[in-house]
Amino acid sequence: MFQFFRSDTPGQWTDEDLLTRYQTDGEARYLGLLYERYMPMVYGVCLKILRDPGKSEDAVMNIYEELVRKAKEHHVDSFRGWLYVLARNHCLMEWRKNNRRPTDYHAPEDMVHYDAVEAAFEVELPAAEDKSLEKCLDQLPPNQRTSVQMFYMEEKTYKEIAGLLAEEIGKVRSYIQNGRRNLKICLEKTSPRLKS
Repeated sequence: MFQFFRSDTPGQWTDEDLLTRYQTDGEARYLGLLYERYMPMVYGVCLKILRDPGKSEDAVMNIYEELVRKAKEHHVDSFRGWLYVLARNHCLMEWRKNNRRPTDYHAPEDMVHYDAVEAAFEVELPAAEDKSLEKCLDQLPPNQRTSVQMFYMEEKTYKEIAGLLAEEIGKVRSYIQNGRRNLKICLEKTSPRLKS
């Protein structure tokens, strides 16, 4: 029954093992084990955007509830990268819902943070359009797709990606730039509202 697992010890199961078991059986304990691995990352994403420990903790729980639904519906190649995007989009939507551009503010850093979050909205897709992003990523040449996912979703540096791909840093930079351009073209075709 557990033949596709690589080990009988839950801690040694891969992300793919746990996700497949959850999608197959619908047992929340598998998703719980998987989510537990990445809770520090999710909390970090939330804290960076929301800048409030209490709200970030709430967001971590809300993201799990969202994950319970979405993990069954999506084909996920890299759980960590997919979860990172899901968490970021959730927190960006939450932040934007509760904040308006300040017209009378006292701390310049508030304005800088506002602009940074707004800028993220200009280039990131809301969670509802993740499928368009996944389709466009799949259409990229392998080196571009891998480099873009590692850089944006896994937050790896050029140097780390170059080491993993056994490529020069200049080539990795080129993969990322070309990948971004090709993604933008693809997304504008599938999501006309993203056209500038």
